[in-house]
Amino acid sequence: MNAVSSDSENTLISGERQRMMVANMVAARFYRRELLRANVGWPVEQVRDRGVGGVLQTDSSWRLGYAPDSFTRLTDHLREKGFDFRTLIRAGLSEWTEQGTAVDVFRDQLMLLARDERLDPVGFVGVGNGPKPAYMASPTTLIHRPSNALVGIEEQLDILTDGAFVVVVNDPLDAVAVENLGRLAGERWAGIPMCGAQMSSAQAKTLYRYTVTDTVIVALDGDKDWRRAAIASHSDLSYFYKRVRAVEIPDGQTASSLLKDEDGPRRLYDAMVATRPLDDYKSGRQQLAELDGPSQTPTGPSL
Repeated sequence: MNAVSSDSENTLISGERQRMMVANMVAARFYRRELLRANVGWPVEQVRDRGVGGVLQTDSSWRLGYAPDSFTRLTDHLREKGFDFRTLIRAGLSEWTEQGTAVDVFRDQLMLLARDERLDPVGFVGVGNGPKPAYMASPTTLIHRPSNALVGIEEQLDILTDGAFVVVVNDPLDAVAVENLGRLAGERWAGIPMCGAQMSSAQAKTLYRYTVTDTVIVALDGDKDWRRAAIASHSDLSYFYKRVRAVEIPDGQTASSLLKDEDGPRRLYDAMVATRPLDDYKSGRQQLAELDGPSQTPTGPSL
């Protein structure tokens, strides 16, 4: 009797997990459509101003989307597609108000689909407007834990499995810029954005699962909060990767902001091929390393 009951419960959980993942995929298509429909407004302007307007092409592997500044647009859309409130709430796509109305969790944000270690669609990361974007992850659910999910692997799986070096950055648009530069320069760099969070051991393990090199690169810019989180990720990354390197984005800029300048691609490339151990920053040897200057390699990351 207990075995039958357990099997029934497992079937219900499995079915609910599947419905939640399907709801996420339908939501991702809705967000994508909303972004591509927009001709003006901060989401489109930000993408173009940051030098990564290619994500607005319909064939872009980066399925960046936009959650409209509305309380129920997504919820209404998903209800029309046949999803019940229970699934939407449990998936972290909708939430109840005190008045008993289901409203969208994400509003007026650029949206990226987050995936788990199997690359299943389990949640989202929202990016707000502003000079220093605010990041918001889907809540913890039956299928989603923010510390276990990542953005960017599925989008770049072709180059990751072909030997691309992982470049860990903070902002998603910087991740796109890193990949674009690599393809332009004949290198293979895959940008993985952490969206304001420090990489966890589970995320490092997932990242390593889909890479074929023993080297990972962490990009440091002028954001002090990100620098602390990036440097603190050394221990988790070094558990899986033999070489954990760092690059300095020059002049307090970011990878994507550099692409706007006439000589920006060259400056970003020069930064990307000048690496030093991330451990230099963690262990306090940074000042000595800066006096010596970064080691230069002519064609790719210093290994």
